[in-house]
Amino acid sequence: MTQERLQKNIGNMGIAAIMLISSLTVMVGNAITPALPELGKVYGLGNYASWLVTAPALGVVATAILFGRLIDKKGPYWVALFGLLFYGLFGVCGAYMPNAAAIFIDRFLLGAATAAIMNASVALIATFFQGEKQLKVIAVQGMSMEFGGVIFLSISGVLADVSWRSPFYIYSLGFLALILLLIFIPRCGRAAAAAQAEEEGSAPAEKGVPLPLVLLIAFLGMLMFFTLMVSLPIHLQTKLGYSPSFTGYYLAALDLVAVLAAGFMPKIVSRFQPKGCLFAAFCFYGIAFLLYFLSGNAVVLWIAVFFAGIGFGFSTPLFNSLVVNKSTPENKGTNISFCTMAMFGGQFLSALLVSALAGTTLFLVAGLLALLIAACILPIVGRYHKKDREEKCEQYARNA
Repeated sequence: MTQERLQKNIGNMGIAAIMLISSLTVMVGNAITPALPELGKVYGLGNYASWLVTAPALGVVATAILFGRLIDKKGPYWVALFGLLFYGLFGVCGAYMPNAAAIFIDRFLLGAATAAIMNASVALIATFFQGEKQLKVIAVQGMSMEFGGVIFLSISGVLADVSWRSPFYIYSLGFLALILLLIFIPRCGRAAAAAQAEEEGSAPAEKGVPLPLVLLIAFLGMLMFFTLMVSLPIHLQTKLGYSPSFTGYYLAALDLVAVLAAGFMPKIVSRFQPKGCLFAAFCFYGIAFLLYFLSGNAVVLWIAVFFAGIGFGFSTPLFNSLVVNKSTPENKGTNISFCTMAMFGGQFLSALLVSALAGTTLFLVAGLLALLIAACILPIVGRYHKKDREEKCEQYARNA
């Protein structure tokens, strides 16, 4: 099947279905954040309630490679189908776990389902689109993930005011996404992937910054974002006295800013290159953390959410694009899995940072760390680009 035929078969509703599937991945931990303080009381978790947000990330990290290899064997369609089914089941069942051990196991399994649909959603895009169109759709995917956070967090905050169980019902959207997958997305397996590989050829991945360094930056970017998402509910409700519904709206505002920033991200990349965009993202993260450290004033809070949202919007949609650009058709599925592991590894370890550092000290440490990362990006990336230029000059001299 040719690439043109694949694009024709997917249609706008198929693309919309992929976008909904993608939006479920970013909310896997966030959906219950407004209910965290109450969940901590119900299960006797105290400050360790934040681990309920990041426990799915451990499931993602533990199973991402497995699903990446399964995609290579069976194709992304069936992995997405079963991933969505179990995403809805484990997500909703989390509201009825009898004790802390049971809910953590349920959240881990929810993370495994998330690994399946996250890998599959990117692989579906890579199957149905290529070249510039593929990167544009990946950028839209990033925006849909963040816009999904706006909607889901707003709803979650309202539901958390009703009951701590209510936010878990948001995961039933996995069943809706499953129905859309069955109706609007053509079944594609290894044959479609092989056709794409045949068209793309076997060109080597781009030079420049090596893939492990890209994965490290993705890990650090998600560490920054989820440190905010995990710590802010407790900070806003316990320290500053705001309601769960306000927390939901506040976190939704962060995602809304991220959606707008993601829309501008391609222009920033074209003008300042990916390294400039990522440098700015970590600078914005650092400013946001330091503002939370300095003051709990309402005006400062809303200024900080602006900077935090830009940091997320400038970085997260860029990670998958960078990984796809550095992949060949033969290793694309594996590299997508590595990127998934890196991003959710940052999400999981954010709970360690939140648990280890109390109060506003967390914001100070995280802010300084974000600024340190930003300071390292430009010289390190510049070093690899310089090395590439030197190799090209040497090759030209030998050919001459």
